[in-house]
Amino acid sequence: MKDIKTDIIIAGGGLAGMSLALQLLNSNSALAITIIEKNTFPVPDTTAKVGESTVEIGAHYFTDVLGLKDHFQQHHLRKYGLRCFFGNVAGDYSDYDELGVSELFGIPAYQIERGTLENYLHELLTEKGVTVIDSAMPVSITLGNKQQEVICTQSEQTYRITGRWIVDAAGRQALLKTKLGLNKPTGHKGNAVFFRVDKRIIIDEWSDNPAWQNRVCEPGKRWLSTNHLMGPGYWVWIIPLASGATSVGIVMDDTALAQSGIKNYDDALVWLEKEHPNCAKSLRGATLLDFHLMEDYSYGCKQMFSDEGWALTGEAGAFSDPFYSPGSDFIALNNTFITHLITRDFSGHDIRFDSALFHKFYDSFFENTLSLYKDQYGGFGDRQMMSVKLVWDYTYYWGVFALLFFTDTIGDIDKMRKITPDLMKSQKLNKKMQMLLSQRAQKRQVLPAKGVFMDQFLVPCLSQLNDVLQQENIDVEKALAANIAVMQKVVPYLEDMLADNPSMDIDDDERTVLGNYRQSVLA
Repeated sequence: MKDIKTDIIIAGGGLAGMSLALQLLNSNSALAITIIEKNTFPVPDTTAKVGESTVEIGAHYFTDVLGLKDHFQQHHLRKYGLRCFFGNVAGDYSDYDELGVSELFGIPAYQIERGTLENYLHELLTEKGVTVIDSAMPVSITLGNKQQEVICTQSEQTYRITGRWIVDAAGRQALLKTKLGLNKPTGHKGNAVFFRVDKRIIIDEWSDNPAWQNRVCEPGKRWLSTNHLMGPGYWVWIIPLASGATSVGIVMDDTALAQSGIKNYDDALVWLEKEHPNCAKSLRGATLLDFHLMEDYSYGCKQMFSDEGWALTGEAGAFSDPFYSPGSDFIALNNTFITHLITRDFSGHDIRFDSALFHKFYDSFFENTLSLYKDQYGGFGDRQMMSVKLVWDYTYYWGVFALLFFTDTIGDIDKMRKITPDLMKSQKLNKKMQMLLSQRAQKRQVLPAKGVFMDQFLVPCLSQLNDVLQQENIDVEKALAANIAVMQKVVPYLEDMLADNPSMDIDDDERTVLGNYRQSVLA
């Protein structure tokens, strides 16, 4: 048996674990880190993992916090926003309703080729002196108060690794969560079928209507979006990858899954032929790279961080839902909390209060994110509901969560406590909106498609909130108060748009925050 003494043991050398190692080294280059990973490096560029799409927090974390901007710009695709299509019509695809942006907001997001990124991180960390034991599996984990031990095997070799900290980043293996009995039901039931094919799906080719093509300022760029094909109880994702492959997922509530009968790839093609024939046609002739069916994918965690020297990050802890691609956001949040804890611990600080409070912050972020999905899938085919939902969810996300992360306020306990009253105001507003959305979702409405384009780039409050995030030296207290004022102004108008008989009139106050969005939503 070979003994390795280290400062930090990270079980799991995927995106969550390796990005944490890099963040820790950026904070303290003297730390000794050992990573245990079951796969063998280099992994295939197009690898079978969920989490190919980022949004603002995750993208900012990878490019700015970790310093990987050049790698992302050179090796991954810039995302052309989130885009939803509604309808099942026999005519041209331009007859479907479209919800998205005509041009990009300022903060870039990316479609990630996971294998490419993980191979790069592996090379980078190895150069920085991190010990990576790949093709290895933990045999036993022994936890103590800042005295952790992992015994793992790699082929014929056995290692005993001891360190002050251990972080579980091994995904759904849930090594520490299972050992400590930390699983927590979320009350959200979702199911996903996902696969990758060796073919690029260009959604721009689904219609040659010039007016449809020119809705976006850069015609021919829709395929770079995370494209969503929407229906009652389900949505389909189409995500392009830099290798030329495409990731496709079908995400369903229990009702939609039971009706679909999907159990394998052939079933998925039959279902797509019926519900989304353009997508099915685009898949013809493609070679299947992998296929997965995951039922009841959502789960929570009772405790993410301990002052005794253990923590969980990524899917080793919790998973809410793939809609909006929040996975990389929670990697960013958890890794930042863990980095603050480990840095303070190695500086000699008592972290008992910090670890408890950070879990409380995390739990609040997770529960508010979870509220975006619970009891709402029934309304995913409802153009009117989803148009309201996306504007509100962006407003809350950019106005609160992203603001706290971009300013690194989440790690500043004194500042977080100071702004708690405003955070509670924002949570109350979000709770009201999610309740209204959930109530409408129960109707499982599908409105006749009219070929309308609901352009979120023209919604003034979204541009305003996104612009704030791009400013330097943001006064987070003033910015949060101003953002909440916008949220308070927006809620009554969005609430009316969800009503059975909404007003068609737009007053001057509404126009300042939502522009003429109501006209396209209620067309």
